[in-house]
Amino acid sequence: MSTSEIPSKSSASFLWVSGAFVGFAALFFLVQALFGKAPVTDPRSPDRLAIKDEVQAEQNALIAKMGLIDETKKAAIFAKAAAELKTRKAAKSAFVVPGSPTQLKQMAEGAPPPPADGAPAAAPVAPAKP
Repeated sequence: MSTSEIPSKSSASFLWVSGAFVGFAALFFLVQALFGKAPVTDPRSPDRLAIKDEVQAEQNALIAKMGLIDETKKAAIFAKAAAELKTRKAAKSAFVVPGSPTQLKQMAEGAPPPPADGAPAAAPVAPAKP
């Protein structure tokens, strides 16, 4: 007896899906070509480009004034800044990373005690009226 093998249909499925994708893309481009509108241009674009050019000119002038155009001067300035940052002590931060030893210690200590009986409770903030 001979065993008959079932041919793999994965390549046929791939071709059908690819064909459907290409077909919808072609249909989309056809509809856009026939019924699509011209792109809208911003009437303020010349003003914005002029402002951008002005800002870039000012930034380039500041970079030249600081001496950052020359690569050797730039490297020296950045090395000096990095050395100064290394000499500074780390400041205590108010941020607590979840799961850190500080956070676990605070969780073990518990919440701060409630205010005394004579102290007024914090009033909720009223929503702003339009």
